[in-house]
Amino acid sequence: MVDHTAGGGSASRLGRDGAVRGKMIGVGSHIGDSGVALIHLMVNRMGFVWHERSGTLDAGIDGEIELRDPSTGEVANRIILVQSKASDRPFPGETDRGFHFLCKPADVDYWMSADNPVLLICSHPQTGEAWWTHIQSWFDDPHHRASGRVDFDKATQRFDQDAAHRLLTLADPHGRAHVAVAEYREEALTSNLLPVTIPALLYSAPTRYTDPREVLARQRDSDPAALRHDFILRNGHVHTWLPPEETALRHVTTGPTGAVETAEWTTDPARQRWLVQLLNAALRCDVDVDCAWHGGRKIVYFRATPDLAPRHLRGASGRQRLVFHPRYKKNDPETVGYYKHVALQWQFLELEGRWYCALTPTYHYTRDGYRDSLFLSEHLAGIKRLDRNLAVHGQTGMWATYLRGEQGVLDPRETILSCGELVSFTADRAINDAAWLDDPRAGDADDLDAIVTLAAPDGDELALFEVEP
Repeated sequence: MVDHTAGGGSASRLGRDGAVRGKMIGVGSHIGDSGVALIHLMVNRMGFVWHERSGTLDAGIDGEIELRDPSTGEVANRIILVQSKASDRPFPGETDRGFHFLCKPADVDYWMSADNPVLLICSHPQTGEAWWTHIQSWFDDPHHRASGRVDFDKATQRFDQDAAHRLLTLADPHGRAHVAVAEYREEALTSNLLPVTIPALLYSAPTRYTDPREVLARQRDSDPAALRHDFILRNGHVHTWLPPEETALRHVTTGPTGAVETAEWTTDPARQRWLVQLLNAALRCDVDVDCAWHGGRKIVYFRATPDLAPRHLRGASGRQRLVFHPRYKKNDPETVGYYKHVALQWQFLELEGRWYCALTPTYHYTRDGYRDSLFLSEHLAGIKRLDRNLAVHGQTGMWATYLRGEQGVLDPRETILSCGELVSFTADRAINDAAWLDDPRAGDADDLDAIVTLAAPDGDELALFEVEP
């Protein structure tokens, strides 16, 4: 393996007769120069400026990256120092996943004394591949410093155009926010907007009741098996989605039923608010067979199973998703610490004459499947810190599938609302999602366990949304 930094130089070759045959440039110098050229190319693609140091003067630093804000072109007056290590052969221990590099103690001491961030960039110029690490972060660990060894992960430490946002954060950790530049490429975006078709008619009948709790109590006394929650009381009338005489609401009416077109309520702001309240009640009614309503948090969540065993729901893709399950104590695997329920918040919106339900997946935690966990807030805060786009996307799709009532996902049921597919868009610009998530100062931040170990007060580790094959 040839391990060479930029620089080197030419040398004269002597023949057998002692005569000077001409200038020579060694293989190591050529490979080293190719490595620096590759770094120069990548830095330009990032939109930054590369300054190469003279090969005869450098003492462990081959060049500097001067940062500029890609969104404005303004030079940021921030510098990152670079040491290049190029090779035409595999690095020590190199596989498809990674490799390691051994640094000299003198080099490490020199790099660690720098006031600016220092990058070690290992490359294979022939294949155009390079990987980087932040020296100060890596060797801040005493074990790493003692060994002089740097481990590289090829998947997460690639030095290419996508690394630009991480370098900005590294060089200016407490400065201004830098806007990631969108690329000119098509990207499919899936929103959380679920199209909803609502009934064309609303029904109302006079009533003497003014308190919804009294209406619910009257239904329970007269016809508990047919209890209806999808109603509102306004101006001495009960308004609902089905003719009251066909439901348990007949026990609270005092006169004939009238019908009105739903569209008429959308033109009056006050009645439109009534309509949204009825839509909220309709969704609660549609999921009532499986989900409970939490009045305090304004969510629905999957109920506990009768025997508190895990419950799975099959999505449209065929994958089984856990929607209710126990979580056992970390220090006592036989004891349940709490129960985790998949939950949903939502909001109905009218956009350009069409109704949509904006889905916001969340979770609920109970101590016994029914009563709120004593550490509900802590559990929610922990899972929100851990959830990433894929988890949220999967939950949103699961709820959309469930609300549509797709065949094979759950037993056929009658619903008030009819739902379509999540609204999707095609954009002609795209931003690398990693630009909003990665923090190169976090060391081994790509390992979730290394980011943070979030433990519930009972010692249980909080996990992402579980998926079983």
